[in-house]
Amino acid sequence: MEKIDYQAEILCNRIFKRFKHLKKWAKRCNISSFRIYDKDIPEIPLAIDFYEGFRADENTNFSEKFLVFYLYERPYEKDEKEENSWLQFLSCKVATLLEVSTNNIFLKIRKKQKGENQYEKENKNSVLIRVIEQGHLFLVNLSNYLDTGLFFDHRPLRKIVQEQAKDKSVLNLFCYTASFSVYAAKSGAKKVTSVDLSNTYLSWAKKNFELNGLSSSNEKYTFINSDVKSFLEKNNEKFDIIILDPPTFSNSKKTQNDLDINRDWSKFIELCLKCLSQDGILYFSTNSKKLKFDTDLLPTNITVKDITNATIPEDFKNKKIHKCWEIKNSIN
Repeated sequence: MEKIDYQAEILCNRIFKRFKHLKKWAKRCNISSFRIYDKDIPEIPLAIDFYEGFRADENTNFSEKFLVFYLYERPYEKDEKEENSWLQFLSCKVATLLEVSTNNIFLKIRKKQKGENQYEKENKNSVLIRVIEQGHLFLVNLSNYLDTGLFFDHRPLRKIVQEQAKDKSVLNLFCYTASFSVYAAKSGAKKVTSVDLSNTYLSWAKKNFELNGLSSSNEKYTFINSDVKSFLEKNNEKFDIIILDPPTFSNSKKTQNDLDINRDWSKFIELCLKCLSQDGILYFSTNSKKLKFDTDLLPTNITVKDITNATIPEDFKNKKIHKCWEIKNSIN
């Protein structure tokens, strides 16, 4: 047996067992899309996401299955042609196993990012689908960007926000496609403010609101196109819940404020605390492996709780996918 055949066999065996478990879990949780493989085997550095949903451009009740493969950089150089052939072979084997059409496979390469490469649009025909997550609908773009518009690893934190947001004012920073905002709005938040520098993602966010029967023109829901740092520095309003989930790096041409969260995290938290109500909660999350969270760099009149373990979902084998903290003002 050749090495590639052996790798395909052990990968498919692993996915078969995992998928059987996750499919039952997803049904209980009303989730149609989830991660089925997460770099479990060192020699197979892939993350594989399974999607089931309805094509957004078709008025149909027929759902389809899709697979998105992310190839991570190896610690050694490998011939690009050989790597592509390897990825094609394994993806077809997994698609056959899960009865997914080869036309519904999407292959992406996740490299170490600096700046906003991960947000740049690729020149491809759009494949947009609607997926369900814990009773909410989201528009997902499988083809045009490195990321699809919905980060699975924040599913538990979205649920936490949903459970707390009723009659509260919520601020979602670096909101991306505003999945946190949708959860908050659907739970009955009195005000939801979503801030992002990208008009593309704010437009996408509004579509997610409309998908869930929420009017994006409702005065309770505000979508602000702004650099987050500038917004926080100018803001005079207080919020009961703030979600701060920044990218690790950003150097957009739209702003002079280059972002390096490993350097800037404490400053962002301080700015958020000035916008937080006395009884409010700030959720700070990062997927940076290098960020050194040191409470000595923060104001003394706060309480900080590491809630990372409670925010890692069932479908992620990688328990270090992100880190998350709950930050509150201390009670005098």
